[in-house]
Amino acid sequence: MSVKRGDKAFNGEWEKISAFVFEITQDMTMEFQGKSCNIADSEGNVVEELGEGHGRVSRDVLAGYRCYVMRAWIKFERKLE
Repeated sequence: MSVKRGDKAFNGEWEKISAFVFEITQDMTMEFQGKSCNIADSEGNVVEELGEGHGRVSRDVLAGYRCYVMRAWIKFERKLE
């Protein structure tokens, strides 16, 4: 079985990303470090813009959000219900 871009990150492992859009399907905590991560809500409104000046950060992202990532390390942790 081949591993697709984003699979490692969604499984809680650090993944190096050149450029990718993560479609968030459930509430999660994202950890990010890198060049750029724009977080948009389900209507496309920018929630937050992260970059190199932020260092390594954690953010809660909700179902329906999108994370536009460029040149970064990223991972996601599913929230326990």
